[in-house]
Amino acid sequence: MRGIVLLNPNYTIGELHMTESFAIQKIVTDRYMEENNISPVILNPYQLHLYYTIPHELLSNLQNKKTDQIDCLVLHSIETMERFIYIYPEKWLELRRYFKEIISVSTPSPIKKYEAN
Repeated sequence: MRGIVLLNPNYTIGELHMTESFAIQKIVTDRYMEENNISPVILNPYQLHLYYTIPHELLSNLQNKKTDQIDCLVLHSIETMERFIYIYPEKWLELRRYFKEIISVSTPSPIKKYEAN
């Protein structure tokens, strides 16, 4: 199975700091990928990480690569993408079309907030 991880560095889990929240997102998604034998897809040879943090960049790389449908997009939770989905619903729908399924590996957290850098 092949997949891509999309994380949100501006999302906070509960009362945690953004860096701690990002670390948790990364740990949880990495564990899920490993436990389910999901191989990370590399779309851009200049990628620094095996995950994306910018949905627009992911969409652009998918469009430029003209790849077949990928098995899954792995998210910490759908909450991490709520802001993007709300602001860019058409981009979210386009992004979703490149994946057979969207996997949310965590249950929703009771508190959510976004912070600008």
